[in-house]
Amino acid sequence: MSIVLAGFALGLSLIVAIGPQNALLIKQGIKRQGVAAVVIVCMVSDVLLIFGGTAGVGYLVDRFPMALTILKYAGALYLAYFTFLCFRDAFKKDAEAIKAEQHELQEVASFDGSTRGTLATRTRITARTQQRAWLKPALAALAFTWLNPAAYIDVLVMLGGVANQYGADGRWLFATGALCASVLWFPTVGFGASKFSDVLAQPRVWRIINFAIGCIMVALTYKLLFLV
Repeated sequence: MSIVLAGFALGLSLIVAIGPQNALLIKQGIKRQGVAAVVIVCMVSDVLLIFGGTAGVGYLVDRFPMALTILKYAGALYLAYFTFLCFRDAFKKDAEAIKAEQHELQEVASFDGSTRGTLATRTRITARTQQRAWLKPALAALAFTWLNPAAYIDVLVMLGGVANQYGADGRWLFATGALCASVLWFPTVGFGASKFSDVLAQPRVWRIINFAIGCIMVALTYKLLFLV
């Protein structure tokens, strides 16, 4: 049990700080769009990274630094784009972006199905709306995870290295503890933001949150380019 707790503590310490994944979860939670998809992507990615590092994949990452260099610049480019979106929403009057999205979803939800032709049209609109609601956030979560060399360094190399200090059997207990931290944290952030979205989605609060996340993304982009 002590090994599992050690893995849980280290895993939690790596994901608690506001990073790209957490920032995306907060934004989607406030919008109430694609939260489950982002949570699933983050958790499945952590399963692969944590158990990959425990199995020794981190050694391969250390052996091929050029791969990390490519990921660094691809990840920085995507972070810069996400930063632009945050500042764009932060300076829009009355948070026009989130209001437009909510209005579109409300229109679909209010359909009463009175005519056959309208039903077919509305069904197609609903399908497209549902796809937009989860697909883009899920793809963003994939990009934030797998284009981030820090994830490989922190999880594959560092966490995997610590796990392997516990021996052939103990390392899997350590990895299980680290994974439990992910399973607890990501749903808490995503669905917690969704729970309080009525307050957080108020125009003034939404602009402040977007501005704060944008500033954090600027810092993360700088760290990715010059410190990792």
